[in-house]
Amino acid sequence: MRPPRTPARRDAAASPQTPKGFNPGDPVEVVPDEAGLRGAHFAAVVVGPSAKPRGGYTVEYDSLLESEDSDRRLREALPARSLRPRPPPLAPAPASGSGAPPAEHAAVDALIDDAWWLSVALGRAGAPGKVRVCFPETREVMEFDAADVRPHLEWVAGEWRSPDSMEIPKTMPYAKGMQIEVSKLEDNSVVAWSPAVVAKTIWKNNLLVDYTVSKCYGTALSEEIVDVKHVRPCPPQASEISFCINDEVEAFQGDYWWVGVITNVHPEFKYTFKSAHLGTEVEVNQKSLRLRYDWVDDQWEQVSKNVAKLKFTQGVKVEVCSDDEGFRGAWFEATVVKPVDSKFLVEYATLKDDDNTKPLKETVEARHIRPCPPDIPVTDGFKLLDEVDAFCNDGWWVGVVSKVLGENRCMVYFRPWKEEMEFEHAQLRLHCDWMGGRWMRASPALEM
Repeated sequence: MRPPRTPARRDAAASPQTPKGFNPGDPVEVVPDEAGLRGAHFAAVVVGPSAKPRGGYTVEYDSLLESEDSDRRLREALPARSLRPRPPPLAPAPASGSGAPPAEHAAVDALIDDAWWLSVALGRAGAPGKVRVCFPETREVMEFDAADVRPHLEWVAGEWRSPDSMEIPKTMPYAKGMQIEVSKLEDNSVVAWSPAVVAKTIWKNNLLVDYTVSKCYGTALSEEIVDVKHVRPCPPQASEISFCINDEVEAFQGDYWWVGVITNVHPEFKYTFKSAHLGTEVEVNQKSLRLRYDWVDDQWEQVSKNVAKLKFTQGVKVEVCSDDEGFRGAWFEATVVKPVDSKFLVEYATLKDDDNTKPLKETVEARHIRPCPPDIPVTDGFKLLDEVDAFCNDGWWVGVVSKVLGENRCMVYFRPWKEEMEFEHAQLRLHCDWMGGRWMRASPALEM
């Protein structure tokens, strides 16, 4: 938060609207728009117009000096857009320190060294005459003398306006009630993400976030005010069935989704996860893992491109589908006999040849073949709307559980034919899709 004594030249654009012109001697505030100085307001006086940048002004700072060992005030040529008039002076604070503090979550400026920094008020501190404020961009909370905190004002169309009278910018991508994730930072690097809900939007690009997990476990912060740059929507959801070694993932532990990698695969959908931040390895189950996605330019990018590189060699058990009428949507168990150029000769486990005496052999394209799905235990039985594969007519057909009959029996609805059939649990399995080199389990069906 501490500004440098000699700021670098500022040629980048700043946002406040500038009046038509300044005269020598006019008191102004310099509003930089460079990293590390955004939100700061430095007091200065206009010396006169500058030739470069064209249409700009040379100013002399009230407090900043040319160097650490100099007593001469720093002068700098700036574009007009980096200047604004100084806000009207504050009313004197009561000597007793009993004046009303800024409203909670109001936009304020707090005086740190030689600049006023945009921040958000948190209300009166414990000591008399003190005010707590937070800085959403750096996520710091500090305590100030009441005299060093002023209401924030914006210079708009030649007049001063309070943020209370201004709408939240339409570019704000989040709204009250949205489920989001907030970054956990270590040395300015994101190491994990915490689930949260937007409790309130705060001018201009800040959010009051309510941490959903901490309420359940009573840990960490229950809420925080953060700049939107620390927030992202919830990433795409998929019920992952299998991960691969070297998959870049996020594992949920201790209120956070931690970034890391899969280092080992164990039976019963358990994996060894290595945290990228801590470097430690722990065993986690499938439900605590998700593929890693990054939120870049307002869209999701899947970071982990690693997929299983399967080789369908002689003797490998597979499943085969067909585009033939009447067989679409079904998968038939088979064994690879041998590769044939870019195709595979397979022998079916249940389908017979024309004379119905021998297993059918057929050459199929690679796009029609997949590994056998994982055997997913169903300990509590199938439930209503579970998407399942039902074994019927020598193959596995996709359907939805439409009724649980008890005694290990279910009714299954098949959308393509709008028909229901009764099956024993032994004839059913949870449906999975082979996508991108890994097994993905579908979410429960919403309708039939």
